[in-house]
Amino acid sequence: MQRGTLAFRITVILVGSFVLLQLAMFALTSEAGRAPRSGAASLPSVGQMRAIVDLIEAMPPGRRAAEVIAFDGALYHVRVEPGSLPPSVESAQGMSIGRIYSSGMPGRRLSVTGRVARFPRLARLNPWPGWIADPLSVHVALSGDSPTMLSIESQPSESVLVVLRRRATLLGLGGIAALVALAFAVRATTRPIVRLARDIRTYRGEPASPDLVVAGSPELRDLAQAYNEMKGRIAELIAERTRVLAAIAHDMRTYITRIRLRAEFIDDAEQRERAARDLDEMAALLDDTLLLARAEARVDESRRRLDLAAELRRMVEIRQEMGDTVSLSLAVEQAPVVAAPLAIRRILSNLVDNALRHGTQVVLTLCEDNGRWRIDVKDDGPGVPDDRLGALGEPFGRIDPSRDRSAGAGAGLGLAIVRALVAAQEGKILFANRVDGGFVVSIWMLPLDERQHGPKSGR
Repeated sequence: MQRGTLAFRITVILVGSFVLLQLAMFALTSEAGRAPRSGAASLPSVGQMRAIVDLIEAMPPGRRAAEVIAFDGALYHVRVEPGSLPPSVESAQGMSIGRIYSSGMPGRRLSVTGRVARFPRLARLNPWPGWIADPLSVHVALSGDSPTMLSIESQPSESVLVVLRRRATLLGLGGIAALVALAFAVRATTRPIVRLARDIRTYRGEPASPDLVVAGSPELRDLAQAYNEMKGRIAELIAERTRVLAAIAHDMRTYITRIRLRAEFIDDAEQRERAARDLDEMAALLDDTLLLARAEARVDESRRRLDLAAELRRMVEIRQEMGDTVSLSLAVEQAPVVAAPLAIRRILSNLVDNALRHGTQVVLTLCEDNGRWRIDVKDDGPGVPDDRLGALGEPFGRIDPSRDRSAGAGAGLGLAIVRALVAAQEGKILFANRVDGGFVVSIWMLPLDERQHGPKSGR
């Protein structure tokens, strides 16, 4: 249970309330068990002490020890003991108590031993004597042939201690049972919230993603229902955006075709070539924008089983035939996944193109990394400033200030398309600079036989 979570706060509130309730019950019980106005430190008052001593002395010496139990109070214990008075304690509290009893019983010899407890109420109701040692006692010498004294100790009698022990045991067991029930109650209360947060966090915008289960308390049901409605509206907006972009792209292609035909009538060959190049870039930009929208909307071909190792071999062979300096290093012979083949090929093609624009050679590697397949696309280019790494993969977010495709920047949609396509295939992507120079893009893909969330490395 982490500090600051809802479960932690509920537990603190309930445990605090439980402890306060027990303290209140203890205070009320101790007040109810108190005798009418006791003397100092829960000992009998002066009048009670004088009456007890007179009655004990009136009894035959042989019966005193047996009959003294009748004088036991809830807050003190009375006994008759043979022997002389022990020396009084040398403390201001003990001497003060001795003076009080001496003034009320003139002519009596007495002594006070022990000490006044720091918390008198807890001391006198302690069900396990010994935890608070050396209780306060008043000893009064009794008349008789042999030295005898009456000792009154500021501890409850044995019968009261038995009741207190039982009560403490029941309170302890009840407290443990309450805490166990509290733990289950808090868990049952917070589990739907944790599940709801997890489902919301894993939602990636797929129109066909399942709705949240509407269950639990009325507040949780209302929250789940509101989230399902919001998800539906988001899916409609994404689909509408894709339809609008598709319609714009279709119409724009028509105008581009018409302009291209008119460009053929430009007399200047150089200007005609520039116009044709600009029109090609406009068409490519439209295609990239529409592809990005479709990727973010998860509008793609159906997935099927394919081998990443085979796709990488095919990509490298084609690039090498084109004269590109591209090499491959495989740590595994096969890497089966379930993905859209065209999406995987577009991802690899975009990354290799980007690496070749900024470097002279590209190395592709494939290995297993914490339960996922990891593809690394490395180049020997200048890399990217560390403060700009976070902007990579954002639509129209380019590091190169030039918007000229020949300079390698384009419209800034290449890596954004890659990021969107990787997310659509339930993968992860990371951009980083190489320690020995250059740039690397790492992609993690789920294996065919494993459907876990994210690489264990936390990337």
